[in-house]
Parts: sequence; structure tokens; C-alpha cells
Amino acid sequence: MTDKHILIIEDDRALNDGITFALEREGYTVHSAYSLARAEKCLRQKMHLILLDINLPDGDGREFLKNVLSGQAVPVLLLTARDSEADMVKGFLAGCDDYITKPFSMPVLLMKIAAVLKRSKGVSGQLYVNGDLLYDFEKKSLTRQGVRVELTALECRLLEFFLQNRGIVLTREMLLERIWDADERFVEDKTLNVTIRRLRLKVEDNPEQPEHIRTVFGMGYKWEDKQS
Repeated sequence: MTDKHILIIEDDRALNDGITFALEREGYTVHSAYSLARAEKCLRQKMHLILLDINLPDGDGREFLKNVLSGQAVPVLLLTARDSEADMVKGFLAGCDDYITKPFSMPVLLMKIAAVLKRSKGVSGQLYVNGDLLYDFEKKSLTRQGVRVELTALECRLLEFFLQNRGIVLTREMLLERIWDADERFVEDKTLNVTIRRLRLKVEDNPEQPEHIRTVFGMGYKWEDKQS
């Protein structure tokens, strides 16, 4: 058995019921919502993961993710029939942790859920803890080896995006879109290079051989937790 609570926001009742049955069989506590309005009421209960459909009767799931769930500090897995790369990028930019396209097999969904929950276990409420790193999302503060590390606004946004998508390859396009400056001016490519280099200096033991912010050649970057 598990103490994990999962919210399913899916208006296809047959699919919602099928996922509910599979998750309850695995020991999860499941909450079902067939609309965004109902989902907001369910969020009064602490959730450990949310399965979110994109096309819902009262709105777009990605907008709900961006405008409502962004402050919930809970991982979100998008469910959708849209499987183009552009749609996937939009989902990650909205803040999802993973993406699965319909139709899907239940074993694959269960594996994705387990993987997302595993990635998120280093985050407690508004804190990320791994090795000698501690980041407080609410206070926007980073501590390394017990010493406060000063971050710029861009470095904060970049670090938070990495931490919210640990283990996922983030393209340069996704990173650039995510770290627009406060006046919504687009950040230049060279600014991203400098910001990543500076952030590595602040989070890595050896910035020349990074263990957290890994370069995935030809694709982008990926945050990895240190293995204890």
C-alpha cells in the first residue's frame, strides 16, 4: 500500500474509471474530476501527482496547469491525443513533468507515474534537497554545504525549471522561453549560455564535469540528482 494521493482530471468517464481502477489496485488513493471546476475543489486535499487531460469541457488543461497548478508544487502528467513535438513542447513550457499520448497502455502509464513520483521525492513542500544542495522555492534561496548562495533572477528561474523537470531533457528553445526577463523581453541565446555557466559554478562541485546540469549533445540540458 502507499499513502500517495493522485488526482485524475479527465472528462472521458470510461477512461477515468479505468485509470482509477488500475491505480487503486496499485494501492494509490485516487480522486476523480471530470472538469476543471471540480478539480479546483479536489485541490483542497493534498495531492502527490495529477493526471491532467488537455481538452476539457470547461477549458484547456495547459492553461489550468500554468495558471492554477503552478503554485501547487505537485508533479503533473499530461494526458492527450495530441502527439506532435510542438504540442509536447507547449505542455512542458506550461509546466508539466511528463506527457503521455492516447491511446496508451496501463502498464506504461503506471511506469510513468512511478518515475514522476520518484523524481519528485526529493522535494518536500516547497523545498528541494539533494546531497549538499537545498533550494527553497518560496524564499528563492539556495544553500550549498550549509552556505547561502546568491542567485540572480534569471538563475532562479532557470534553476526552478530544471528542478521541476528533473531527469527530462529540456531543449534550448524550452529554456529560452521559460526564462524571459521580468519585462517579458526574450532572453538571447548567449545569455542562456552565460546563465547556465554561472549556475553550474554555484551548484556543481566541478563545473567542468557537471553532475547536476548535464549537456545532452544535439538536444539540450538535463538536471540529474546526485545518487547517495
